[in-house]
Amino acid sequence: MCQQASQTVQVVNSQPGTAAPHACGCGGHGATPTRPELGRRVPEGHDMDYPEVPFPTARVLEIAGEAGLRRLVQAHHTLLKQSEIGHLFVQDDAAFAKLIGLIADYVVETCGGPQYFTDARGGGCMRTRHFPFSIDEHGHEVWLEKLYQAIGDTGFPAELREEYWNWLEAMSIRMVNRRTTKAQPVRIDWAQAISRFTQPEAA
Repeated sequence: MCQQASQTVQVVNSQPGTAAPHACGCGGHGATPTRPELGRRVPEGHDMDYPEVPFPTARVLEIAGEAGLRRLVQAHHTLLKQSEIGHLFVQDDAAFAKLIGLIADYVVETCGGPQYFTDARGGGCMRTRHFPFSIDEHGHEVWLEKLYQAIGDTGFPAELREEYWNWLEAMSIRMVNRRTTKAQPVRIDWAQAISRFTQPEAA
């Protein structure tokens, strides 16, 4: 199945009665099935815009410490497993604990710690590693909501919260691999996260 691109396609050399070419290039769109035109061209395009990713500085590891980063990863993914997207995660407790360890290894290494993840799993693109899982825009927002909750639940240092969030909020958009709308995945900066995800105080 092809997903519709987010931009309008310019029809080139179209003739009455023929289906307009579509951005995915498959030639299978249109109300009336027709044989695709030989030698046709489909304009170049892209399905999604990826924002710049500001990776964390050394201060994140220096202040939070390896233990603090691991607590945050543990809390975040425990909340995710209990959420509506919990089916994306392995259910076996031992396997889940191993998964959390690997994710924490990646976070610690990315924040300037030892090469735990690289030594265990080698290099590789995180987007590619997520291809086996169907991640849509709503799942992406749930992932961010639970990250915000975990930041608060673990008492992650206040002076690091915006920097850490900015890294993962931008990078998480690259993990979306199942589109349900032409709109770009919603961006949620730190100020918006505070407004959107903070739970009201109980009366």
